[in-house]
Amino acid sequence: MLHNILFYWYYVIITATAGGQVYATGDWRLPLSDEDYGDRIETRWVIAGTEGRSSCYVWAKPDDGYRFAGFLNEEGDEIPVTDKTEEIRLWTTTESAQTEDGIVSGNDLYPIAPQKFTAVFLPDDPSGVATMRSAAETAEQDDTIYDLSGRKLATPKGGQIIIKNRKKLVLSR
Repeated sequence: MLHNILFYWYYVIITATAGGQVYATGDWRLPLSDEDYGDRIETRWVIAGTEGRSSCYVWAKPDDGYRFAGFLNEEGDEIPVTDKTEEIRLWTTTESAQTEDGIVSGNDLYPIAPQKFTAVFLPDDPSGVATMRSAAETAEQDDTIYDLSGRKLATPKGGQIIIKNRKKLVLSR
């Protein structure tokens, strides 16, 4: 007897504030080196399950003089994290699902709009006034320009689609 299995497609972007980097995966692959970490990580994964809920694994690596403080969602609300030292399970939901028999394929089934989280890093100085929200707001005001693959651009060209302050823009020619 064949059973239809519901497969859920997930798409998450995690951005790090100044003071640290992140690595994330949906299939639990440990970071192999410091080169796996970055300021902005996109991860996609598929699971068979129910209710559209799963987690990706995130590793937060603070720079010297900083500590990992936690995550904010797109609305700026803090996401509860119990263990902030090793791998972190960051729970996410999706409505992007497909019932298939046999082999799963379907790059077109990942959600178009990813869920976005910000990993917040704060200075070690306990007397500092930095908060998770102020760190995220500072990151949003960053003038760094990225291409659509998330790579930093030093000299963008006219007509190019870029990402600046987490918004897609088309540069005038």
